[in-house]
Amino acid sequence: MASGKLPWELEEEILCRLPPGSLVRLRSKSLGFARPQFIILAGFKIYSIGTIGLDVIDPKIEVRELACQFLFEAEKWAFTRITACNGLLFRDFWNQGVTIWNPWLRQVGWIEYKEDKDFRFCGVGYDAGKPEKGYKIFGYFNRFYDTKLKIGHRFAIFECASQAFKFIDSPEWPTLAGRGEYVSLNGNLYWTAYNEDTREHFLGSFDFSTEISMHFCLLPCAKHVSGLRDKLVLTVFKGDRFALLKQSRISSNTEIWVTKDKINSSNNVVWLNLITLSIPDFPSLFHQLSDISYFIHDMTLILCCDDNQTGVGCILLRGETCARRFK
Repeated sequence: MASGKLPWELEEEILCRLPPGSLVRLRSKSLGFARPQFIILAGFKIYSIGTIGLDVIDPKIEVRELACQFLFEAEKWAFTRITACNGLLFRDFWNQGVTIWNPWLRQVGWIEYKEDKDFRFCGVGYDAGKPEKGYKIFGYFNRFYDTKLKIGHRFAIFECASQAFKFIDSPEWPTLAGRGEYVSLNGNLYWTAYNEDTREHFLGSFDFSTEISMHFCLLPCAKHVSGLRDKLVLTVFKGDRFALLKQSRISSNTEIWVTKDKINSSNNVVWLNLITLSIPDFPSLFHQLSDISYFIHDMTLILCCDDNQTGVGCILLRGETCARRFK
């Protein structure tokens, strides 16, 4: 019997019709037809953007509108975003709540901030030490102190199961990241941060099991005496490691670093330089209006960002066999 590749639309339709138990077994394996995709918010619509033929000279992309009803409209589109945790997508609505979206089953749930609407969403995780994954949202409230109106943060966890906030007091918190810069891995939350005193870039982390925040590891960045920091974008690599995109503000060179081993509770992390790009027309990643997303396929970088000249979203493919830009 001859074997052929099914159209990806048909593959997705087959997956959404499978019972949940079958999906769990499938997702634990490396699926031959699975392709990395971006999820894009455009106005009141949401799209998936997939890549085709990354191993050939002329790769292509496919754009498809996703039928998803979020049950709520964002008050401020500049402050709405999507983050991923363990295969689920969480969409934050500014001062309103969070939508949980299962793209495999096309199911949508809604979490509303009833009274504490000034909660600032950072990221999502869970207690990895428990068999069931009770998802929790990490964030903070802005609080004013003294008569000088100095603003401070009161950190908290919103437990999705109990629909209740729990305040977290820690003697030391690493510098927080900007919106859209938190990454969930193995139930914990990670972000890039900078120490003004030592001029070192490092990873901050929050462990949902112990409810402790800490400096996780240093990043492969030189100290900049001038104060001109590199642009850093963290993502998950191969499902259990980190990749770090680093663009120099001085030289504009772009590098991709990856962790050598799987990420665990140990902060003994070794970084390896995977890709170095010295391309004149590569976009500047500083002052981007939208979140920057990317993934690595073999030795090819697939990047989603804003075009510097037009401000329109674009997809860039940079690798050993291809160099394409799609708008």
